Amino acid sequence: MESGKVIRERRNDSPWKKYGGYGVTAFLVIVGAVLIIFIFLRFDEFTEVLSKVFKALSPVIIGIVFAYLMNPLMNVFENAMKRVFYKHARKITRAKKMCRVLSLILTMVILISFISVIIYMLIPELTDTVMGTETTEGLVDILPKQSENLKEWLQDVLNRDSKISEFAREAFEKAANYLEDFVNNRFIHYTSDILSYIASGVWSVFGIVYDIVIGIVFSIYILLSKETFAGHAKKIVFSLFKRRRANAIVRITKQCHGKFTGAITGKIVDSIIIGVLCFIGMMVMDIPYRLLVSVIIAVTNVIPFFGPYIGGVPTAFLILCADPVKALYFVIFIIVLQQFDCNFLDPKIVGGSIGLSPFWVLFSCVVFGALFGLPGMLLGVPGMACVYMIVKETTEYRLKRRGLRTDTDYYIDADSVDEQEMVLVDPKLEPVKFTPDEYEKKIHEEEIINDEPDEENDEHESDESEEHKKK
Repeated sequence: MESGKVIRERRNDSPWKKYGGYGVTAFLVIVGAVLIIFIFLRFDEFTEVLSKVFKALSPVIIGIVFAYLMNPLMNVFENAMKRVFYKHARKITRAKKMCRVLSLILTMVILISFISVIIYMLIPELTDTVMGTETTEGLVDILPKQSENLKEWLQDVLNRDSKISEFAREAFEKAANYLEDFVNNRFIHYTSDILSYIASGVWSVFGIVYDIVIGIVFSIYILLSKETFAGHAKKIVFSLFKRRRANAIVRITKQCHGKFTGAITGKIVDSIIIGVLCFIGMMVMDIPYRLLVSVIIAVTNVIPFFGPYIGGVPTAFLILCADPVKALYFVIFIIVLQQFDCNFLDPKIVGGSIGLSPFWVLFSCVVFGALFGLPGMLLGVPGMACVYMIVKETTEYRLKRRGLRTDTDYYIDADSVDEQEMVLVDPKLEPVKFTPDEYEKKIHEEEIINDEPDEENDEHESDESEEHKKK
């Protein structure tokens, strides 16, 4: 459906429709109650069936996620190509299809090339970090030396005559005895379980790769026909709900889409900039493992609030094994970099696309992360922003219908609301007072005026239909 296109419907205010709606509502309530009781009585079977359904739909879900992430970049390329192709095209439809296919191919090539370059750069860096090079030592050489130094320090503590040394000696002996008993008696029994876990892990890796490949195929079909899918969704919404409610659903869905797109795209751009700045800073200070650490910092920075800590702690420990002094420099540098990101860079890039206070950001990360893990932490903030927006608009709409003010500052010091008269507040005019009956009458008249069809357009449509019949 083109933007700005108005669809008119024929009203049917018969009593059968009214009572039929009541019957459908009652039937749905009964079915919902029966389903809830069944879920509580057979919760294990329900979760098992639900997990099977999600497993079967995982390629489709992965395809939708990939399509959603690639759509902003694809739109940039497609809009740029349309400016060029539409000027020299004989048929707009053919040029539109060509722009869509070329922009999709270009998006896929860029993303695959970016991931390939990152992997190509990370594998040698990871190999040098673990095995070392001719001039630098790797973790294979560093960790034994560090463990030997720790052992000598513990031995020195144990040799001292003090209560701490006695306590450390007893703890060390108990740990050594437990480890020896575990290796001699219990480890053999766990060998078969460990092998089965390894086999299942390898099989699950193949399953994940399969789902990703099929998901990429799904994402291609989704991106090629995204307007058609959107049209089908709007068609279903307008067929199920009244015009006002359907328009509200479509409008809120567009706003939620804008919040998700702005939040995810902005956070990805912000993380890339933070990764580049981290690499430059580590290169200036000559801190080891700069490429590996910068990639980890950039990837974990996508997670709101907890991302800097998730990426900063293990990377600081990695640098600590190589050089404790530079690890201290790195910790100070990461703290400064994250303060720059939180106070300047992230608000500039993401801007007002989230619209949440720090309390709700922390709340969404904790709650959705506990419920859904890492995907919940990634998508919890824009999801909470959408919920907050829907609740806010619904509350303000109901306040306006009751003739009450919508600004929050007015209710901070308010203890009660006048129960005898309604107050209609217009920002451009002075407050006007109505009685409840007068206010309901005024709202009803405004609704009738808004719902009345345009007579000129109806006459024009009727004339066109009569001419079509004559032809």
